[in-house]
Amino acid sequence: MAELFVDALTLYAAVGVVFAIAFVARGITRIDAHAEGAGLAFRLIVFPGIAALWPLLLSRWLRVQS
Repeated sequence: MAELFVDALTLYAAVGVVFAIAFVARGITRIDAHAEGAGLAFRLIVFPGIAALWPLLLSRWLRVQS
């Protein structure tokens, strides 16, 4: 049971990192207009939070694109 939990957490984190890379590159300015022109330092600071909260941000990103 513990191995399944660790595997699930690892998968969640891996998907979060992949999503965060894409979101920092393209999606952040679509969700938050204040992020327009934000530098690399800002994007690196928010990267861990994006990776952790990727399901919420994915749903918002999809809503904005619709």
